[in-house]
Order: sequence, then C-alpha cells, then structure tokens
Amino acid sequence: MIKYTQGYYGFHTLFQVYGSSLYKACFCAVISSGLYFLFCWFYIHEVINLLDHPYPVAAVVSSVAIALSFKLTFSYNRWWEACTTLHNMHAKWLDVGSTMAAFHLQSRIYESVAPPSFGEHQDVHFDFVRRREITERTSTSFVTARDTLNSNETKPTSVKSRLGKILRRQNKETSRGAKDKDTQNIHDSSSSALPFPNDYWTRSKSSKANGSLSNDASVQKKNDPTENPSLFLQETAHLVSLLSAVALSTLRYDAEGKEAPLTEFVPGKNWPSNNSDNDTEMLKNGYRRNKAWSTVKFMLDVSRSPTEILEYNAARPFHVIGGISDKEAELLRNAKGASAKVALVYLWLNEFITREHMHGSMGTVAPPIISRLMQFTSDGHMWYNAARKMAYIPFPFPHVQLTSAFILLTIVVVPVLMLVKANVYFGFVLNFLVVTILTGLNEVAKELENPFTNVPNDLPLNLFQAHFNEALITMFAGYHPDSHWELKESA
Repeated sequence: MIKYTQGYYGFHTLFQVYGSSLYKACFCAVISSGLYFLFCWFYIHEVINLLDHPYPVAAVVSSVAIALSFKLTFSYNRWWEACTTLHNMHAKWLDVGSTMAAFHLQSRIYESVAPPSFGEHQDVHFDFVRRREITERTSTSFVTARDTLNSNETKPTSVKSRLGKILRRQNKETSRGAKDKDTQNIHDSSSSALPFPNDYWTRSKSSKANGSLSNDASVQKKNDPTENPSLFLQETAHLVSLLSAVALSTLRYDAEGKEAPLTEFVPGKNWPSNNSDNDTEMLKNGYRRNKAWSTVKFMLDVSRSPTEILEYNAARPFHVIGGISDKEAELLRNAKGASAKVALVYLWLNEFITREHMHGSMGTVAPPIISRLMQFTSDGHMWYNAARKMAYIPFPFPHVQLTSAFILLTIVVVPVLMLVKANVYFGFVLNFLVVTILTGLNEVAKELENPFTNVPNDLPLNLFQAHFNEALITMFAGYHPDSHWELKESA
C-alpha cells in the first residue's frame, strides 16, 4: 500500500508513477490522441457523413462510463471488505489470547502474588484502603509493565484520593500550555518494553526462518511464577501468532510446497513499511528491485512472474512470536492448500486450549465460559474464510471482458466524436481528458479488485501482523499495576 501525503489539493500525489492509475490511463489517452490526429490528417468523410449528430457516439461513451462505474464500485467494496475481514479476524484471535491470559492468572500458581479481591472484603470502605508502593510488589514483571506506562515516580495514594483528583480536575488553575505533573505519556516509544522472555522454551534462537524443536525442552518449576511469562502464556502467544501469520501468508499466495516465509518476532522493532519501496527489511534480506523496469512493466500492465512473486514474498516474511520450529514448518508444507494449512494451526490451538483447561491452567473458570474461547477461534476462522473470498475468487470474467472491450472501443470512438464538432486543438485536449478519465476508472478498479496481491497497492499485511504481535505480548504484563492494595493499620 502506498503511503502518501496529499499536500495542497493533492498536488504531492501527482509525482508518484509506480502504482499510479493516472499515468497508466494517460498511456491509453496518448494512443487515442494519436488516432485523433490521424483522423484529422486523413479526414475520413465517409465516417463523418454517418454522424450527422454526435449523440450516437455520446451514448456509447455514456454506456462505457456506467459499466466502469459499476466495476469500480464493486472493486472498492472488495478492497474495503478485505480490510474489514482482516481486522475482525485479528480482533477475534486477539480475544483468544487476552481471555486465556486473564483466565490463566486466576490459576493456583499465582495465589502467592495475586492481588486481593474486593469481593472478599465487601465491608471495606475507601478510607481504609491504600495502594502498595512499587518496591513492595513481588512481581518484577508487573513492575516492568508499570514503568512502561508511568515514566515518573508513582506515589502511593488511596482510592478515595485518586477519585477526588478526578472529580476536582476541572478546578485546577493551570495554564493551557502547562504540563500537569500527574499527566503521563503512554505513547512514548522510548519507554521500557513489556516483559518478554529472552527465549521460548520450545524453539531455538535462530536468525533463520525455521527454528528447531529442542528435544531436551522441559518445564522447569520456579518459586516465583511471575519472574518470567509462564510457558502457558508463551505457548498461547506463539500459537495465536502462528495462526495469524499462516492465514496472512495464504492470502498473498505464498508458493505451494515451498518453505513458508515465517521468521521470529522481535518486540520493539520499527514497524514494517506500508510501501515495499521503503522497507529496510527487504533490503536486509537481499531483495533488490529495478525501479525503472518495474515501473515500465506496471505501465504496460505486465504481471509479475511466479519467481518474482516468490522472491518478493520471501523478502517480506511474517513474524511469529517464538519463531517456528522445523517440525511445524514441515507439517505446514505437507498440508496441501491454503485451507489445510490454516486448519492445521487452528487444530493445534483448539487442542492446546482443551488440554490446558482440563489440567487446570485456566483456574476454576466454568466450562461454559471456556467454550467462549472456542467461539472466538471459530469467529476468527470465519472472518479468514471471508477474506479468502476476495483472494481466491476474482472479479467475474464476463464483466471484466465487457469493460476491456469497451475501453478499447473508447480509444477509437472518442476521437471520432471530437472530430465531428470540435476545433482541432480543442478536440485534442477533450479527447485526451475523456479517454484518461474512462480508462483511469478501469485501472483503479483493476488495482482494487485484488487487495492482497496487486503490488504496490496491496494491503500492508506485514504491518497488520506486527501490530497483532505487539498486541498479543501485552498478555505478559500480568495484573493491573494498581490492583495491589492493603488495609491501613488504623483500620
């Protein structure tokens, strides 16, 4: 997807050639204008005598415009629906990870560090409650998460005083430009990261796309369950991230039977670029694009070869939390077809949820509530298949054939229309503009009708995956940083 700034009246957008429908339409308009000058030179009287009035040709042009408008509308609907389905898919699968983490924090291994519940002390009033200081907390992970959101030192205050600050906020006499000392910046990228394990216990640390499953990997019991994100949380984040990465890779037509372009996710890195021309990761992976030749091929509407598609996708791998093991990659390669690959990871996730629930990893949450996790995974899978509708079912061929024939007819008919009534030079300008507009509508529709593969106007799937991974690792933050409280001694 091309990221742009409009500037004054969209003037800055006029300088983008690669990915532009305008310049492709101008190429057809130049051909039509050349035909116009040929007609003027030879002045075909037989054709002119047949057109006593320009309305017949105008009717043809109007019909073409209607057909193109229909195609453009439905192409844009496909593009926008693809955006909607991907965001809904990620929303549902993020619900899976977040809900599983919330259930897991209620299990018995967190009893020693879990915050007290207001339900157990329903007779306690605000006057008898105070917040613990950060130094009194037992969980280093929670301290890290709090430091991420609060750059200044936090002072212990009571719940009543905190509510009082909110109620009295409108009475503060501070200047409009002054910075409130109680105001915290949650969008500061220089703050420390959320707790993240140095290595995943099931996968080796590797810079390659595939890690290897350690044969000696074992679950080590620790005295402090919050010293590092638990293996349950790590595996949950890995499976949900892997499910998303495999789903997105099938939408962009990764080569069947080839090594999946998946790599390990590193938190805190810069976001992938929307535009592949500015993606530093592609340059690091050795991908080089001849910009001049690519622009010429785009202008001539020459499709990319399978080798070019393979090299392009391999240079933009999807990042998976915890990486991907050799055995996982092998099973995914053996699964034939896009649906089978996604269904395989879908099975792994559902089996993991069932097994861990039966062994108490999600506390004493009732089975009907646990079934919501299965519903979330199913809803995400449903939205994935809705996205496959745009990826694997092209725009109907009869309509594409009809509009293509109309475009070729327009290139020839419009010069004749201008030749009948218009001045020679004014007719040339009108001919160029009319053909540019009509063919431009068709080119826009062609770029939007397949939102996953039409480079460079495809959707930024790598950026979506990066956002999804960063959202997933928030489950490692644990309890709310202000959840720990205690009774005052005077109580």
